[in-house]
Amino acid sequence: MDRASFELIGNVGKLEIKPIKDGKKLAIVSLATSERWKAESGDWNEKTYWHRVVVFAPAKVALIEKAVQVGTRLRLVGQIRPGSWEDERGQTRYSIEFVVTGFGEVEILARGKPRADAEASSSEADASPKSGKPSRKKAA
Repeated sequence: MDRASFELIGNVGKLEIKPIKDGKKLAIVSLATSERWKAESGDWNEKTYWHRVVVFAPAKVALIEKAVQVGTRLRLVGQIRPGSWEDERGQTRYSIEFVVTGFGEVEILARGKPRADAEASSSEADASPKSGKPSRKKAA
């Protein structure tokens, strides 16, 4: 079987959990990835790309709903699917969709901080080293 797949590692910028039929839910994750390079001038440049990923698998949606928030670092693996729709002028538009189904993967690499904690820690110096590695959760 042929298929197009993706692997994205990045930080959550926006998260939506939406109900669909039969009491099920889907998650729409806006994930930021970036690349850095050194210019000829010696300055570092950075470019950020935003990806919209739709997660359908119930166990993966439950994990996202329970443990993911803005700022969480995720690894997402899934399928790339072509999509199309008609715009307001009746013209057909095309898109590429990133979709995580039951065969995909959702892995939490690092947790984002709740807003209150993030605001409090931004005013403090970040001098204390963190002990240990963060636990990684993976949806079955």
